Amino acid sequence: MKIIIDACSVILLGKITILETFLSNKDTLVTRGVYEEVIAGKEKKLFDALLLERLASENKIKISDDFNKNIFVKLSEDFGLGKGEAETISYAIKNKQSIIITDNKQGRKAAKIYGLSLSGSVEVIVSLYKSNKIDKNKALNSILNLKKIRWFNDDIINKAMEDIK
Repeated sequence: MKIIIDACSVILLGKITILETFLSNKDTLVTRGVYEEVIAGKEKKLFDALLLERLASENKIKISDDFNKNIFVKLSEDFGLGKGEAETISYAIKNKQSIIITDNKQGRKAAKIYGLSLSGSVEVIVSLYKSNKIDKNKALNSILNLKKIRWFNDDIINKAMEDIK
């Protein structure tokens, strides 16, 4: 099963230094639009942009243009999704055996409506911890770092902290 990840989650997982661990031994990809969106931060020497570029050059994450263009347009119009998020979801719709990693509110809503397998950065951290890919300290620090970024509400953060403890 392929894992497709959008820009928001690439950036968040990169910032908290979990992305590379997550990618190990997984068939993971980003769409061209997601790649370009994240890589745009390279000019500012943003860590997540430089990391994604390196991971792509090492084939640890693949870049795909294989998404449904008609669904892409519909998702953009119906949900107000940006290019990367719309490409990610339209990829998953076209390629049924996919799991989407997104933390974008509208992207998650669209994925649920289309009945797609869905996860996010917080779930990735908890999963890595439960599968012994990261230790408890790394998991808790990663959740606390997400809290500092202020992308997630406190209920999501607190539940993840409980799941790890």
